[in-house]
Amino acid sequence: MTENEQKQQLSFAYIHAVAARAGFACERPDVDDDSVDLVIAAQGRINDRAILKSPRIELQVKATAVDELSNGHLAFPLPLKNYNDLREETLVPRLLVVLQLPLDADRWLAQSEEEMISRRCAFFVSLLGRPESENKSKVTVHVPRVNRITVESLLGMMERVSQREPL
Repeated sequence: MTENEQKQQLSFAYIHAVAARAGFACERPDVDDDSVDLVIAAQGRINDRAILKSPRIELQVKATAVDELSNGHLAFPLPLKNYNDLREETLVPRLLVVLQLPLDADRWLAQSEEEMISRRCAFFVSLLGRPESENKSKVTVHVPRVNRITVESLLGMMERVSQREPL
């Protein structure tokens, strides 16, 4: 497996672990023609305020090994196709998720009998409504550091989706 394939698999594992802890299913579509790598799904109504039953979020998942984050964001070069797919309105809300890994691949994951440590974290951003790009291959997307994928952030996203609120 190449290093890029390892990054991709680690990003899927990261999101799957956080979604599981939040109590949500994490599904992987058979085909990724529409820039959807993972679907996070809740079962039933999330709470008494929920308008929609069984909310879902679709994710385009990427990973990068960078030394540090700057200016409160992670700058990520996203392929133009993914950018265009994610900026359009869809029935199920879509997000870009980028897992940030250390530069040194030996530090990506550590495990013992006591714990398994995945270093760094994943961040998300909605590209809904972004303008068309004149770029031909990639668009640099700035993913805010405050938008970490956590149990709490996933719970909040599902609550907003269940109430027909934007992400």
